[in-house]
Amino acid sequence: MNHIFGKLGLLFIVSLAILSSCQDSELEPISTGTPVIKKVYLLDTISRHKDSTFVSTIPDDKLLVINGENLGGIIKIYFNDYEASFNTNYNTNTHLIIRLPKEAPTEATMATVSNKIRIVTSHGEATYDFLLLPPPPNIYWIDNENALPGTTVTIYGANFLLVQKVVFPGNIEVTDFKATKEGDKIEVKVPTNLTLSGPLEVVTKYGESKTVAPFNLNSGASVFANFDDKQWADWMWNIFVKNSTTDYPGAHGSYAYFEKNTVTKAGDNAWWNADGRAMWLTTDLRNPLMSKDSLTNRVEHFSLKFEINVKQAWASGAFLIKANGKNYAARYEPWRTAGKAYTTQGWVTATIPLTDFRTADGTGSSAASISDILGADGNNGGAEFVFFFDNTTPQNSDIDKIAIAVDNLRIVRTTPK
Repeated sequence: MNHIFGKLGLLFIVSLAILSSCQDSELEPISTGTPVIKKVYLLDTISRHKDSTFVSTIPDDKLLVINGENLGGIIKIYFNDYEASFNTNYNTNTHLIIRLPKEAPTEATMATVSNKIRIVTSHGEATYDFLLLPPPPNIYWIDNENALPGTTVTIYGANFLLVQKVVFPGNIEVTDFKATKEGDKIEVKVPTNLTLSGPLEVVTKYGESKTVAPFNLNSGASVFANFDDKQWADWMWNIFVKNSTTDYPGAHGSYAYFEKNTVTKAGDNAWWNADGRAMWLTTDLRNPLMSKDSLTNRVEHFSLKFEINVKQAWASGAFLIKANGKNYAARYEPWRTAGKAYTTQGWVTATIPLTDFRTADGTGSSAASISDILGADGNNGGAEFVFFFDNTTPQNSDIDKIAIAVDNLRIVRTTPK
């Protein structure tokens, strides 16, 4: 309540300061001359933007001061012909304080806009050139960050409006794409000449957005298992590696797969009681899970990523992912998020923030540092990463079958520096 009162009080004080600039404003008669708008600036007494004038902005509910002459007696005000509400108590012959309506159209939402503020008073009208801008784009995630060249990926985000191009690693520009009118996703084909990994970028008329995590990252130092040149330990429980383009098409080379009937009974989380659900990933040749110089980074900036292909409906149990011998684990249970049995249409990218690695088999406290999860050398002293199928769920349901493939395990930065 005090917070709300403080904001209202600040508005009242600032408004009084503006309105009092006109002597005896309450008694001042309405000017009958031709109204004129001279400038527009933010109602802001705190930041460096105080009294800064501008002629373009993103519509986002900011408080504006419209300054001019003969502005008293305003009846209506429009932003790009969108009628905005205002309080007549904040209107004098020289000022109007108004909240910029975020619903006002821009050229991204309307084919033609006036790009003007228009004020209608009891004694005339005034216009002012004022450009309302679409907000810049923002990439949230990509359904498959390791899609093969020539296949279609979907980029999810916000403000994909007036999109000009999608730029893939290697500065490969693609202008043939399909963006939704809501601006929340783009479908685009991966260029056939893509060979590099790096950020993917969406460019619109009024801004751009780049991914933090690399696109097309399936080899190199950041990838600790790709089942091609970076392998797993021999101690596996009916987990195999294949590169079949028929069983799990769309993979980059080889991948590991879990396929088993009658995997386990509900409540039985002992991995040794059933084949086909536990995979130990070695740090053979001492390839670390993460470089030692990266371990000092803040844990919240990094995530485990991998591609996964789920052919058999999955509605119970979890992958328990951990650095073997350590106390922290993350639970991967996509069926919980989906709210129903989970399958994929081919390969998709899974992202697990390192902050999701917790004590008590993924249900306790988050790790305070990356080295808590991976060990002081980034490979947990030569231990393994474990994918563990743990069938302990509130549904208390048996899992009869699993058919899941995984590939390209990597730990990468997922928040900006």
